[in-house]
Amino acid sequence: MTEVAPRRVLILLLRSPEWTPYATVLRLADALLSEGCHVTLFLMDDAVLGLLAPHGKPRELAPVFPLLSRGAEVAVCQSTAEVRGVGPEDLPPGARFETQVQLGHLAGTVDLFLPFVN
Repeated sequence: MTEVAPRRVLILLLRSPEWTPYATVLRLADALLSEGCHVTLFLMDDAVLGLLAPHGKPRELAPVFPLLSRGAEVAVCQSTAEVRGVGPEDLPPGARFETQVQLGHLAGTVDLFLPFVN
């Protein structure tokens, strides 16, 4: 019997883009999209900095931007983003602010929840 890939996947990412596995988690999300999964990436704490391009570079160079352009949903913890200076004007098209309560609701609606917190 062949195992079918999960259809709805929620990935929680807390660490900053400088964290070595950050790029690996984004590649995992990209691979899940390629397999036809509906992927939601929830950014919280320092992970919200992945919405920002390197200083002076176009927004499209932000680490998370390619996932948005491929159809991933990106939810951003508003309370942890704002204390890091990330406001509504910093959200790329397709990303949205959410709360940690909404994260709990999202986790209850997916086939697979992947928390990357350490």
